[in-house]
Order: sequence, then C-alpha cells, then structure tokens
Amino acid sequence: MEQHKPLIINNLIAFLAIFLASITMKYLSGFDAEVGSYLYLPIGAKILVFLLFGRHVLPGVMASCIFCGVVLFDAWGGNFAWGAIGAIMGAIAPLASMWFIQKLRMVNFSNLASIDFRHILFLIFFTAIIHALSRFVIYAKSEVFSINPIDFLSHYLVGDMIGGIVVIWTVLKILPYFISVSRLGKA
Repeated sequence: MEQHKPLIINNLIAFLAIFLASITMKYLSGFDAEVGSYLYLPIGAKILVFLLFGRHVLPGVMASCIFCGVVLFDAWGGNFAWGAIGAIMGAIAPLASMWFIQKLRMVNFSNLASIDFRHILFLIFFTAIIHALSRFVIYAKSEVFSINPIDFLSHYLVGDMIGGIVVIWTVLKILPYFISVSRLGKA
C-alpha cells in the first residue's frame, strides 16, 4: 500500500486541480455545453497535471471530468453515456497531444527543465484542436444538443486556448513566488 500512496495522492491532486479550475470557470464565465466557454480553465489544469505527474494521473483526471460534467455543469442533457465518452475524450486530449508532439521529436515533456514556454503554448493549441474536434463529433453524434458547427468549434477552440494559457501562465508566475516565500520562511 505504501508504494501506491504517491500514485493515489497525485491522482487526488489531479482531481482537485481540475475540480477547482471547473468551479472557478463556472463562476467567472459560465458554461453552456452547446457553445462552451471563452475561459475553459479545466483544459489548462489537465495539461498542467499531466506535465507534472505524467500519464499515471489519468484516472484522477477522468474521474474529475465526469464528476464536474455531472455535478457542476449538467453538461450532457441527461445522456450520461455520451457525456462520459466526452469527458474521457477531454481527459485523453492532452495525453494524445503530448504523445504526438513527442513523436515529432519537438520536445520531451518528461524533462520539465528543458521545456520552453513556446512548447507549452504549442501543446495548449494542439490540445485545444483535438479537444474541440472530439467534443464536436461526440456532441453531434449524440443528437442531444442542437449544435451550430461554427459557433461550437470557435467557442471551444478559443475557450480552450485562453483557459490553458491562463492556468499555466498563472501557475508559472505564482508558484515560484510561493517557493521563494517558503524558502525565506525556513531561513
């Protein structure tokens, strides 16, 4: 059990990070499944936890996506099966992007010290494209929503890109501050 403790803790952190990003997004900008949000913060939280902890936090990410979709957003129009598929695709999109970018040998995401912010921006943009297209296909197939393709894709793409940049940039600016403050407190 002791050997699995870090894995469980990392999955709980991933769950909470996405949950907090979802709550923040809901109260800052709202959410409508048919048009998305111009500030979709959970995508940034997903990318961030995968960068920090690797693919081992996929269960926590999927659980948080399903939980937030059902409890916070009621985003599936009463169709839990299509919603769960959409949530799983939303959880897998950052991993698929990371895998594809690594296969192109652009950057190795396992070495965080070597990652430039431009690589992270490309990861956010590529993830937004995969996420928006997968949601579009799933929601269009479900026939639960009446979707305008141009509105849907443009809102989801812009929301994912802005949300991803906001979350990751904020964490990169705030985290070093807290680390330096904690070091000063110990000295």
